Amino acid sequence: MAKRVGAPLAAWVACACALVGLALVAYGIDAAQRADATLLARFIAHDGTLGSFANPVAHLGDPLPLLVLLAVACAIALWRGRPLDAVAAVVVVAGANLTTQVLKVALAHPRFQSVLGSDQLGPVAFPSGHATAATSIAIAFAFVVAPEWRPAVGVAGACFVAAVGCSVMVLAWHFPSDVLGGILVASGWGFAVLALRRVD
Repeated sequence: MAKRVGAPLAAWVACACALVGLALVAYGIDAAQRADATLLARFIAHDGTLGSFANPVAHLGDPLPLLVLLAVACAIALWRGRPLDAVAAVVVVAGANLTTQVLKVALAHPRFQSVLGSDQLGPVAFPSGHATAATSIAIAFAFVVAPEWRPAVGVAGACFVAAVGCSVMVLAWHFPSDVLGGILVASGWGFAVLALRRVD
């Protein structure tokens, strides 16, 4: 019992610590900020070739698509006769996205980088809301599907998160650190809810 709960709790602590460390690095270390901006500039350079693809993919992390996908996840859980899995999916998505919105305001800070030229980002960017949304819905589906489907759903979810994360960078919406921050927020909520689900 303790081991079943302890593992996801340890993972939650790891996500929380990683998020704090990432924020400190992204905002407090000049070399890290330059590396962050340089990597972002490489993504932005592909806007001309990938922009038409990146734009609709990035918008899959908008509130409306997120709610539609969450409704599908809940429907799967209810169809399987597992209402608590539906509750878990809702808690992960709601908790993660609310946390990110609070953090974006609390950590709002200008990050001007000359390498970005005219593609400067606004101060309200960390963590990425779109990356949080994509990761949280991927985790939600992992909660509601049958165990034999979880590996496939996990792979599909990882691809979805990667596609949304790369798209928001191509479009110059977020730094790579913002995307990683959103993933950590959602993952932390996923592990926390998993620990609660394992409490008998």
